[in-house]
Amino acid sequence: MDGQGSVDEETQITITKTPKNYFSAHKALYAVEDGLNSGALDLDSLKDGSRPNLLPRPWSVEIYPTMACQIECVHCYAQDRNREYRFKSMDAAMMDRLHGSLHRMGVRGVQYCGGGEPLIWKRGKIGEYIANLNIETTRAGMASNMITGDSLANPETLRRMTFIEVAVFAYDDETYFEVAGRRGCIEKVAKNVRLLQKVKRENGIDGPSINAKILINRLNYCWLKEIYDWSVSVGFDNIHLRLVDDYEEGVDVALSSQQLVEFRQSLLELCDEYQLDYWRENVDFILGEKGSTGEHNRCWTVRLGLNAWVLANGEVYVCGPQWGKPEYCIGNLTYMDFHEIWGGRKHREVAKKVEDQMMSSGCYKIGCRHIKQTKTISAALSGQVDFLPPDEFESRHSWFL
Repeated sequence: MDGQGSVDEETQITITKTPKNYFSAHKALYAVEDGLNSGALDLDSLKDGSRPNLLPRPWSVEIYPTMACQIECVHCYAQDRNREYRFKSMDAAMMDRLHGSLHRMGVRGVQYCGGGEPLIWKRGKIGEYIANLNIETTRAGMASNMITGDSLANPETLRRMTFIEVAVFAYDDETYFEVAGRRGCIEKVAKNVRLLQKVKRENGIDGPSINAKILINRLNYCWLKEIYDWSVSVGFDNIHLRLVDDYEEGVDVALSSQQLVEFRQSLLELCDEYQLDYWRENVDFILGEKGSTGEHNRCWTVRLGLNAWVLANGEVYVCGPQWGKPEYCIGNLTYMDFHEIWGGRKHREVAKKVEDQMMSSGCYKIGCRHIKQTKTISAALSGQVDFLPPDEFESRHSWFL
């Protein structure tokens, strides 16, 4: 893909410093093809619009081990919600049962995410769970602030990981403190990234891809060059650029219209200075809305059961922005195991409810990657795009949707 120009904005989710295809929604086609090959899905039924059975397993699951975090970023839209959950952390017995279900079901991708910071759960014990994943069927990914990233410095852990997205929003101790309210952290982030890269080299491990995810907010938007230079100096495998957005109700963190104008100029100057042609060619995508235009009444992600979210208190959801709303919870690990919740009556009811409300809610307008997966799947079912070749599975990070 080197030298690729502007992306198809209807299927692309994020833009990296250099062309990468792993943030294209096309990778959802692997999950559909797997369902067709296993007999869990029927091609004719999918094409005629009838509601299919839910897949017997989600393709990928996001786990929020804890709602607590060491820092308080000014752009974090989850702080109020985490407070409402009383910064809950999952108990070890529940985590054990959850991973037992994931193994039993053969879930492909397990992503450990930040409602809070996953690596502070049980002082880094998440690394042990990753090291015990079935390497034949499953891979792990993580979104982390990397302050305690040394807990991942185990070859068996890293062998089972596809990516680590590191939140980057500052370039020195003072700017880190301005954004996150804590000192002495950015040096730890750099040290831990370099440590993991060293473990990878010494053990001949290709992955995970350790990426800087530069998050641009109302405070740091004028520091772009300094943040970029710092990211390059640390030695990340790739650099992503994301403007924080008002992804959930009651949130107001996105750049103002004037700040967007100023940031566009800074970004174009950076692209000129460092010959970042790919970013320049896709500047409108980077700065623009990430949702989908038009009207939609189908969400293949929810309809087929491609994804799940498991919160620290055991609640299970099938749509990311809906978590925290009891009426969209399909079950709780306090009372049932994950494999018992999946595909049950409540799951089927919620899946139908989410789709039925798409038209009125306009959920697909707020940067939802699932509507882009839906459009790709629909295009494949109508013969407009081909299913993907097997040899692109790894390069697309297709363990995860």
